[in-house]
Amino acid sequence: MHRVQLLSVSLLLALTIGCGSGGDAAAPGDGAPTGRVPDELVGSWRFEQILDQTCDPNTGLCVPTSAQVETLSFTEEGRFEQLFYAESNFPPCSQVIQHESEGSAEVGESTLALHITEGLTRVDDNCGESSVTDEDGETDTYTWEITASQSGIPQLFLTNDRGTTLGPFEPES
Repeated sequence: MHRVQLLSVSLLLALTIGCGSGGDAAAPGDGAPTGRVPDELVGSWRFEQILDQTCDPNTGLCVPTSAQVETLSFTEEGRFEQLFYAESNFPPCSQVIQHESEGSAEVGESTLALHITEGLTRVDDNCGESSVTDEDGETDTYTWEITASQSGIPQLFLTNDRGTTLGPFEPES
């Protein structure tokens, strides 16, 4: 049962890691910015999610079953930086995924392509396979939309090419 839960969360984390197209397209040229980023997208955006806790009945120790934090930063010149951290805990198993990338952002009216010039994803899994993946030269693709929350705060939503919606990302202060 715990292994099935861990695999479910692992799949969720893999889908939401921020990878769009799965990196099957090459970055254009030398990774130089491909254009300007719209003003409403410029800046740092952050998404945070903490799910329910699971507690060990023998020790009373409680940990979130899943937590993730992702930050996307865009410059008006067409550069991006992405940081992602996620963990899942279904004792005795735990998994941590860390991703860091940068490169050029190509932004259309509702499309976003992140051309990764430097990128690395590390997976640490104490009940499965751990790995380190070099993502240099890959491209992640999304559709994007900015809406306002009920309190009027801008929220960025990304949808990858598998139809998974990521967000809401909110502006970082």
